Amino acid sequence: MKPALFLTTIIALSFAHAVAQTPSDRAWNEDIIYFVLTDRFLDGDAANNQPTGSDPTLFDAAQIDINRYHGGDFRGLELALQDGYFNDLGVTALWITPPVRNVWYSAFDSDDEPKTSYHGYWTQDFLDIDPHLTSPQSLSGNAYPDSRDGRMQHYKDLVSLAHSKGIKVIQDIVCNHAGSTFYYDANGNETFDRAKKSEWIQPFKSNGYHSNANWAETPKWNQHRTEPTGSVTILGRQVVQHGTLSDLSSYGRKGMDPSSLGAANGEEVECDFMGLRDFWTKPGSAHFDDLVDDFVEIYAFYIEEIGVDGFRIDTVKHVHPEFWDAFTQRLRKRLGPKRASQVILFGEVYDGNPTTLGRYTYRQDWPQSQEPSLDSLLNFQYCYAIRDYLRTGNSSIGQAQNIENAMRALAPTPPHDATRPYYNQTPGPDGLNSSQKIVNFTENHDGINRFRVQGVSERRNLLANAITLTMPGIPSLYYGTEVALPDPKAKVKDDAETGRLTYLSANQGNPFLHAKQNTNFEAIAELAGWRQNLPALTSTEIHTLWVDNNASNSDDGIFAFVRGDAAPVIVVVNASSRPSTTGIPGHSMSLINSTGQPLLNRNETLEQIPLHGLGDASPQPIQLTWLGDIPQARIKVGPETLNLFRIIPDKHP
Repeated sequence: MKPALFLTTIIALSFAHAVAQTPSDRAWNEDIIYFVLTDRFLDGDAANNQPTGSDPTLFDAAQIDINRYHGGDFRGLELALQDGYFNDLGVTALWITPPVRNVWYSAFDSDDEPKTSYHGYWTQDFLDIDPHLTSPQSLSGNAYPDSRDGRMQHYKDLVSLAHSKGIKVIQDIVCNHAGSTFYYDANGNETFDRAKKSEWIQPFKSNGYHSNANWAETPKWNQHRTEPTGSVTILGRQVVQHGTLSDLSSYGRKGMDPSSLGAANGEEVECDFMGLRDFWTKPGSAHFDDLVDDFVEIYAFYIEEIGVDGFRIDTVKHVHPEFWDAFTQRLRKRLGPKRASQVILFGEVYDGNPTTLGRYTYRQDWPQSQEPSLDSLLNFQYCYAIRDYLRTGNSSIGQAQNIENAMRALAPTPPHDATRPYYNQTPGPDGLNSSQKIVNFTENHDGINRFRVQGVSERRNLLANAITLTMPGIPSLYYGTEVALPDPKAKVKDDAETGRLTYLSANQGNPFLHAKQNTNFEAIAELAGWRQNLPALTSTEIHTLWVDNNASNSDDGIFAFVRGDAAPVIVVVNASSRPSTTGIPGHSMSLINSTGQPLLNRNETLEQIPLHGLGDASPQPIQLTWLGDIPQARIKVGPETLNLFRIIPDKHP
């Protein structure tokens, strides 16, 4: 079969698998997530680039200034869905940045720079959609009212279109903070002095709080009191609210300590987050139950009325963990057993320690209550590990052992002298546990930035994504990585936000055609197809077979592992710039599972699965040897490749 025809066949099979069931019926560990910073994907409708009454300087028509709006919107995503772009790539879930109405500007953010809220994390109204994202008309030409209802209807239509393509929608949400909806009257003049940093950010106050907070009112920045202020009716549905989000007493008002972002001493849950306004989530506070219930009602609305399929939860470690226990338990109860079993709640905890990550999957009253708190987390441990291996900034190779460690952390057995596994093994409402729903990623919009920066090759970027697609859990791809979108300004060792680039230009006739012809796109799509069609690749079982051990040059860059127990698949990665083998002089790779049992018998052999953009162009025959009952293989693979092998009957035993 010709490569192009073969690739088309795999993609077709994958798409058929995805749409054969409704998106909500598909198990989350069978999904592939595409994380998109909506403002940076595609400007599909220029009519919303400068909402009525907004400061026109907040928008950069040239799409160069990383701190201003670039124009990406719902229409850009809709056009991609219509085109079949995401289906062709093989992804089955879209994770979008928060779509809610934001405070549009802050004079002092990280590095004291003025920035806009193009990313969506500076909420002003939790029950409205930001007008930078919505259009005056639907795709079919029907007018949307210029109102909360009209904007919410556009969001609902976007989700419906995604579902019609077999694709879930994950909404990024925030419970930790609102945008800069109030200021600190540092000089006591009862006026918001917008040029003074002290009125945006006050020093952290460990005892008590700053009593000089006043609601801000700057219409051109949509800087108003946080909403909703009470119950609101949207699309004919009442969302009951107690008004906690618009009550200053619901906020900590303790100011900001820059070191709190990485702290683990309690300050991280009490501080403002830069110039953002921290909700006081401490259990026992007078407003605690109402605050939890208000957020439950808000986010239940997005699931039940808009149709979103899950939430990525921002800044989890900056919230009291008891809040998450109450929020997740009440939300699941509010949704009911069936809908709760279809929804995923995974969090962002910016930490690579599995102890820190996994504790958010346990309730504070564990083991009395063993049900999960959050369903799962973004796997920062894996992200750091894949970077150690491949993101060196030159042709050198790091160690793959840390990837192995990240996978071992998902095991159902407690580590060392611990009393519980890192991740809660009690299944959630969907029957899957936290390890099965861990979200693996290599890059994102935060300081860790894009994988491909100065010194990181296009091929290394592809290999990182390919390994992620073969790991247990849920793989997540970052927008633009399918064409190896680089951040030419950033360096390997530096945190940066400069990778938040606009991906597709609206000036192209068909902005998707060129991307789909990219060899990286084709390679990812092919492997995504195999992930959908080889159950071993979505299983929980993984066992390392060989890791470059530095004892010989013959295995430089090798990382080999087996996936699955039934119909296992062997994955062999070579990160080296030259051919390598799964063995060293006098010793070959043993083909055994995690219990030491042989993966195949003497009547079976290995067959290489063709991967035209990732594997060897000319795979070599595989010769097995036997050490007693244990099969061994010295597999030679090409430079910078990922290769798949499966077990078949041996026609010539």
